[in-house]
Amino acid sequence: MKQNRNYGIQVSGSGQLHASQLAVGKGARLEGNTSNVTTPSTLKDLDEVRRVLGAIVEQLRAGAPGLDDAPALAAVAESAQREAGKAKPSKAILAGLLDALMAGVAKVAALAGAVEAVQHAVSTLL
Repeated sequence: MKQNRNYGIQVSGSGQLHASQLAVGKGARLEGNTSNVTTPSTLKDLDEVRRVLGAIVEQLRAGAPGLDDAPALAAVAESAQREAGKAKPSKAILAGLLDALMAGVAKVAALAGAVEAVQHAVSTLL
């Protein structure tokens, strides 16, 4: 009898997997790429969006592990933070900045999760 040796993750149908870090497979391990950004699952108002953007900026300025271009990404995050700080932020400008930021932080799960939470909040709050 052949034994099924699946060393990966299988998600089917409408299943979803959310993790701040994940190591899968024989000998898999996590190194670096950790972040101190914590994000509530749903940001309820612009003040929370601003707070999370501030935490993202801080983490990027500190040189988030796993990112070669953290200073440039910090500048993008700062632009998003300035836009979010306006009395009437532009949804289009903020969404564009967040898309650019997500492209840069995607490989750092905690930062990507924080940016994703902000993106969702922007799409629903503005």
